[in-house]
Amino acid sequence: MTDYKPDLFAAKDVPSALMRQTLLDRELVRPVTDRPIMRLLPWLNVVSIGGRSIMDRGRDAVLPVVDELRAAFADHRLLIATGPGIRARHVYGVALDLGLPTGALAALAATEAEQNGHIVAALLAEDGVSYLPHTSVGHQLAVHLSATPAAVSNGYPPYELFEHPPPVGKIPPHQADTGPFLIADAYGAARTVFVKDVDGVYTRDPATAADGEAELIPRISAAELIERDLPTLPIDRLVLELMGNAKHVKEIQIVNGLTPGNITKALAGEHVGTIIYTD
Repeated sequence: MTDYKPDLFAAKDVPSALMRQTLLDRELVRPVTDRPIMRLLPWLNVVSIGGRSIMDRGRDAVLPVVDELRAAFADHRLLIATGPGIRARHVYGVALDLGLPTGALAALAATEAEQNGHIVAALLAEDGVSYLPHTSVGHQLAVHLSATPAAVSNGYPPYELFEHPPPVGKIPPHQADTGPFLIADAYGAARTVFVKDVDGVYTRDPATAADGEAELIPRISAAELIERDLPTLPIDRLVLELMGNAKHVKEIQIVNGLTPGNITKALAGEHVGTIIYTD
């Protein structure tokens, strides 16, 4: 009987360009990154509704926005994300006073955004729209949007207790604007629209600047906007940094939801508000 000497490597490897190699070798995986990345839902439109800017204003602001979204159902399929509003700041204040870590703050603020999501979903329930938790958005969004024109979810990304602490302080860096952007890029969405209570990005804060001092910036690159380092922005600053590494989303649009028709125009591809793009 001959001695049997099994190939120890054969038991661990399968035929692959990456067999027996470390995936930490950037030169090894670089040829694979040159291939185009598939857009999973190229027909998807992601619409983010601001918590403080829209939801906190009550029926006078929320109902017209909801009606405009409903009118868009005939031509578009939407993922609607909601922010937390002013209640999140109260939660942050209490949590910081108690000494809770960043991950706990993120989980608490996400529950506030979820409440606003349930409100929007309830207003659109007669159209077959429902609220989806993050797990459903990540795994079942396609099947939901094949049965209904829209779905609503929480704008916070699902890091929660695993949220990375910021360089300074404890406030979660990924907030209610970064979540819609990340999901839009992951699915390869056609359009990403942020609905706020201002016409877009201004050179100065229009709420505090004197008449004529705040100028609307209709179109600007994310890199230039980062370089300008404006004191106030209508979206999370982290979105600008994320745009530099995005695979699909090359521009976002900020519109004033208090102006009737702006959301409709943005979804139709018209230039309203501010468009932020990447090279």
